[in-house]
Amino acid sequence: MTGLERKARLAVNLLFVIVAAVAMVATVYIGSSPKQYDLQIGDVSAYDISAPRDFADNAETMRRALEAMAQVPNVMIRSEELSDASSDTMRQLLKTIQEKRDELYKEPVISVVTEPGNSDPGQTSPPDEIRPRRPDNHEIEIAVSSLISVVDQTLNLVLPSGEADAFIRMEEGRFQNIKAITHAETISIAAKTLDQQGLRAVIDDTVARLESTMEFYKDDAPFIGRILSLVIRPNVEYNADATDKARQAAYDRVMGDPVMINRGARIISQGGVITPEAKAMLDGLNLTVGARFDWQRLGSITALVLLTCLASVIFFRRYASDLMYSAPRNLIALLIAIILPLVMSAYLAREYPFSPPIYFASVVVTAYFGLRTSIFLSSLLIMVISPMTSFNPSFPIVAMMGCVVASLFTKGTSRQDNYARIILATSLSTAATAFLVSFLQKESWALISSHVTQATISGALSVIIGIGIMPLFELIFNTVSPLRLIELSQPGHPLMRKLFVEAPGTSQHSMMVANLADTAAEAVGANAMIARVGAYFHDLGKLEAPLMFTENQSGENPHDHLPPLESARIITKHPEDSMAIGRKYRLPLPLLRIAHEHHGTTVLQYFWNKANEEALEKGEDPPSIDSFRYKTPIPSSRESAIVMLADSTEAAMRSEGVRTLEQAESLIRSIIKDKIDQEQLTQSGLSFADIDTILQSFLQVYAGHFHERVPYRMQRLRKTARQPEQTATHTVIKEDYPANGATI
Repeated sequence: MTGLERKARLAVNLLFVIVAAVAMVATVYIGSSPKQYDLQIGDVSAYDISAPRDFADNAETMRRALEAMAQVPNVMIRSEELSDASSDTMRQLLKTIQEKRDELYKEPVISVVTEPGNSDPGQTSPPDEIRPRRPDNHEIEIAVSSLISVVDQTLNLVLPSGEADAFIRMEEGRFQNIKAITHAETISIAAKTLDQQGLRAVIDDTVARLESTMEFYKDDAPFIGRILSLVIRPNVEYNADATDKARQAAYDRVMGDPVMINRGARIISQGGVITPEAKAMLDGLNLTVGARFDWQRLGSITALVLLTCLASVIFFRRYASDLMYSAPRNLIALLIAIILPLVMSAYLAREYPFSPPIYFASVVVTAYFGLRTSIFLSSLLIMVISPMTSFNPSFPIVAMMGCVVASLFTKGTSRQDNYARIILATSLSTAATAFLVSFLQKESWALISSHVTQATISGALSVIIGIGIMPLFELIFNTVSPLRLIELSQPGHPLMRKLFVEAPGTSQHSMMVANLADTAAEAVGANAMIARVGAYFHDLGKLEAPLMFTENQSGENPHDHLPPLESARIITKHPEDSMAIGRKYRLPLPLLRIAHEHHGTTVLQYFWNKANEEALEKGEDPPSIDSFRYKTPIPSSRESAIVMLADSTEAAMRSEGVRTLEQAESLIRSIIKDKIDQEQLTQSGLSFADIDTILQSFLQVYAGHFHERVPYRMQRLRKTARQPEQTATHTVIKEDYPANGATI
């Protein structure tokens, strides 16, 4: 293939990939779109509508957020000014009481002094002393009234008359005790952060503590509590900024943890009225006719498909680079195997999440492109189908298990009756996985039964369809699958019977070539099945004239009576005849290629030498070597090259009569060297390491071939000599076997 042809094929294949990607995006978008209902605000729903996916109920979340915001209390902080004001007020109150008591109970003694030179007799000096006095009731009442009035005017406190009277009448020691305790407790209480309720509780605790700890004047504890309640005020004040922040934090906390509606939950019941909130919810889920186009979902699906395409390109460049440069029909077959289950999933996955027939792709891709490619593409296909199942968490697990089992059993199929094993293995594995996953999620038995039924039917039907559609793939795209190869390799195939009856020598030769090619292909990692079946049919052209080939001759050789050029024409024509017969029986293209290429452009050396000898005898110029050369292409694949080497080796071994491995190795090496010298392997993709591996594989086959049996006649003679009178059953003894270990 020229560079221009490779570029043309690459361009065509890329075009098909782009078209397939667009089709996949459209299919996934349509398949993931929920069912829509013609409902407006105020309508009565005639349906039970369930959520097609998990989503946040924004209206309910907003309601709860506002409720949480309203429940946040005002934020109050401690005020130093209020605390100091309470302390100052108590100090002023006690000072005022002290002053009133001093005025009432203490009388200063003042002396009048006349100094020399001073004629003013009214001049006074500071009091010499203060002496107690005993006021009467009238004076006490006046002092109480005065105290209440001064406290009201100066401190803005309403001092109860009982407390004022008590303060005025009590003994000095008792007053000083109350004064000290009240002052200390005021400072202690003001240092705390207290609202009205907290202040009341603290004062009550203080009174209780004083009653239990005071040694003297214990009865004054309630009195002290009343004074504290009168003077001390709550020292907290409202903080607007902190309150707003707390309420906003409560709002954000609820909005950050929205109310979720799970997939499958009923959001509208039959007979329910469509409210504005319900209509907004349905519109957001694209459940109403005329809802806005979901560009976000389309963009996400497009990105997902592009990512899978990018991953596929990287995979094929690394592990199957030939596909992008192969004939477009191969890529088309691969894309159809992927898109068909994708299209079917678009109609099934919405209602039945375990029903996507992804196992169809696993079987078909494994059959035509190999196990590794199948598992990789099946994994990507599961990702693409997931949006259509509303991202059901169990679907990928069930689908992946089924795909792996289907691929493994398809890859391991060696007989036609193994189709049933693929079907049973896939359906049973998907059913078991669906049951276990659903059981682990503690779903209801009804739901478990539904999931198991979906998985079983999907696994069985998709595999049946995959197997059944393979002949159509082969008919349209001329591709080949292991199952098709198994069918072609059966002894009852018409071509195999025809070859065995009409050209028995060629049939035996083909069987030996098949053994050699199969072993060698397996050793170098080529497709052993294609090599084996290709070897079965590589010499079909000999059916046109079987007796012209030595393996089918039992007496006279027709070539002894033909000119060398005519003999060469007949023999070199058989690859083309093989191609024609193979097409008539619709053999797959890889087998036709092997039949067409297994001689390449080699020369019929025997007939060319014979022609040279005849020309020399007649005194003529030697004929052109090209007249004795095959006109077919050189091998273009490893399988074709392996069959070429196996064919030449088997023919040479038969004609040379080789009987030892040393002779066989020497002969095979000379054959391989001849092919390399004639440049027959340059396009095969084989390396020199592969060539050596192929040689060793051929020797391994001939090692068993040279291990011949002991002639049956000799065995009978030895048995008779040992047991001349035995006519019934024969008892096997060690001496019945030759020393080399061959069996009877």
